[in-house]
Amino acid sequence: MARILRTEIFSGRLKPGEPMPERLLAEQLGVSRTPVREALFTLQSEGLVELTPNRGATVRMITAQDIVRIYSLRGVLESYAAREAATAREQHHLDALEDAHARLERIGTRGNASEQALADLAFHMLVSEATGNPLLQTIMGQVLAFTVSYRSNYAYPSDRATTVNEQHRAILDALRDADAGRAEELMREHVASSSLYALEHFTDVERVEQA
Repeated sequence: MARILRTEIFSGRLKPGEPMPERLLAEQLGVSRTPVREALFTLQSEGLVELTPNRGATVRMITAQDIVRIYSLRGVLESYAAREAATAREQHHLDALEDAHARLERIGTRGNASEQALADLAFHMLVSEATGNPLLQTIMGQVLAFTVSYRSNYAYPSDRATTVNEQHRAILDALRDADAGRAEELMREHVASSSLYALEHFTDVERVEQA
């Protein structure tokens, strides 16, 4: 149930600030309110949903400060993950990352914002999986889910898509070469670049709404 609602948020069909009434969601999904309530608590823990007394659940609004904080956290976690993955990865991890990178290149600017974001999510999650650290994978899943909920609001233009794919390729090459220091550095630079781009696309209207 959480997966279904998460997908609705990632796709943009459920937008920031939009109410998520338990009863209506249960009717639409053909289930009781209990699994819906449990799913909303899960999404709250991921930072995607806000639960307010007497108001119920809403898709969480994202602020510029949220973006700064989440990308700062990503920079720490993902650079660590890249370092660990460079020495822990096995061939099937590299094969999966090659497939994920190929998908990113196929989507390019042809995909919509949600498709681009989900393809990017898949690549980054595979890096964390390559560490062989289940706890890190869980934490990264929560952190990246929050990122995707915002990233799904805007599509990359051609030049940005090309830059991101080149950054991903360099990270993948470092993992293949088992170069832990290089992988860590490249991932940190990539996340910093993504952070700046995300902030550039935080519109003036959104800033005013969150003031």
